[in-house]
Amino acid sequence: MDTARISNGARLLTAPSGVMPYYLTLELASVVLPVILPGRAVTGQDWVWFAAVLAAAVTQAELSAQVERMRRFFTSNPHVNMTSVWLFAGALLLPLSVACALAVLMYAHLWLRIWREVPAVRLYRVVCSTATVVLSVVAAQSILLLPLGLLTVVLSGAAFMLVNLVLVVIGFRLHNPSRSILSLTGTWPENLLEATTLCLGGVAAVLLIEHPAMIGLILLPVVMLPRGELGTKLHLMSGHDAKTGVLTVGEWQRRASAELARAEQPSGVLMIDVDFFKRINDTYGHLAGDAVLRAVASTISREVRKYDLVGRFGGEEFVVLLPTTSHSHALSIAERIRQAVTRLEVTHSGAVMRGVSVSVGVAMHASGGVLDDVLAAADHAMYRAKKHGRNQVHAAVREPDGPDPSRAWVATLPP
Repeated sequence: MDTARISNGARLLTAPSGVMPYYLTLELASVVLPVILPGRAVTGQDWVWFAAVLAAAVTQAELSAQVERMRRFFTSNPHVNMTSVWLFAGALLLPLSVACALAVLMYAHLWLRIWREVPAVRLYRVVCSTATVVLSVVAAQSILLLPLGLLTVVLSGAAFMLVNLVLVVIGFRLHNPSRSILSLTGTWPENLLEATTLCLGGVAAVLLIEHPAMIGLILLPVVMLPRGELGTKLHLMSGHDAKTGVLTVGEWQRRASAELARAEQPSGVLMIDVDFFKRINDTYGHLAGDAVLRAVASTISREVRKYDLVGRFGGEEFVVLLPTTSHSHALSIAERIRQAVTRLEVTHSGAVMRGVSVSVGVAMHASGGVLDDVLAAADHAMYRAKKHGRNQVHAAVREPDGPDPSRAWVATLPP
C-alpha cells in the first residue's frame, strides 16, 4: 500500500503543468459547493431512497466487476460507466448534500472493489473523477430549479452529461496536450451509451417514487449494457491490428473472400510495402518505425473509399481490396496513395521523419478467380516496383517466358 501511495504521488507530481492545480480546483469546488448552495432539508424518505439507490449501485457494480475491469483496461479515452444511472436518479430525488454523498460512496466502492486492480487506473484520477461527478450532480440539480415540467428533467440530464464531459476532457487534455479535443469527446456510440444511462436513471427515480420494489428491474439492463459494448469492442479488436488499426491479415482475407464471392464486377487488389523500413528502424528506433506504420496505414485508409478493405499483410506490408473497380481506377488509387505517403511528416520523440515512400503492386480479380492468385500477382508487381527503384506503382502483367504467378490472374480476366 505504501508503494502504491508513493507511485501515485510521484505520477501526480511529475504530471504536466496545470494538472495538479486543475485537480485541486475541482476537488475544492466539489467540497465547497454542496455546502454553500441552498438545498431542502433531509427527510426520512430521503434516507430510504438513498439506501435503495446505493444498494442498487453496489449490486450492479458487483455483478459487473469483471466486465468493468476489462472495459477500464482497454479504454484510452474518457470512460463511460454505468454510475450515471444511479447518480442521476439520486440527483432527481435527493437533497444536494445527500446526492453528493451518494456519489462519493459509489466511487469509493468502485475503487476499493474494482478499479484499484486495473494497472492503468490511478487513485488520484479516481479522486478527481469523484469530484467531477459531484459537480455534475450540482449542475443537474441547479437545472431542476427551473419550472419547465418534463423539459426540466431533460435539461437536467443534458447538464449532467455536458459538465461531466467538459471537465473530463479538460483533465485528459492537460495530461496529453497532443491529443485533439475531438478525439477525447468520445464516439457516437459512447455518447449514446451515456445518454442511455441517464434515461435509465430517470426511470429509476420514477420507480422509486411510484413502485419502489420494482427498482430491481433496472439492474438487468444496466448489467447487460456494458457487456454488449465490451463484446463489440473485443470483436473489433480481434479483427484489427493493434499497432496500425487496420484489419489483421486473417480478418482481411476472411472479409475479402466473402466480398469477392458475391462480386459480379472485377475488383482490384493493392499490395503496398514501405520502402527502406529497416533503415527507419535502425536510424530512429522501433517505436518511431511503429509511428511511421500508423501514419502510412492512416494515409491508405484516408485515400480509399469507406467500403474498401485495408489490412496489414505483415511487417511493413499492407493490402487493399477495391471492390467493383476498373483496372485504371485501381491504378489511380494506388498512385494517389503513393503520392500522399511521400508528403508525410511523421513526428516521434522530437524527431521528424520525412521522405517516407511506398512501392505498390496492382492486380485485378475477376469472377471465378482465386484470392491467393491475385495476391501473388499483386505481390509480384510490388516487388517489381521495388526492383525498379522503389516509390513506384506497377501493375501485374503477363510474362509468358517466365514463371510469373500473375498468369493465374490473367487467365481469369475477360478478353
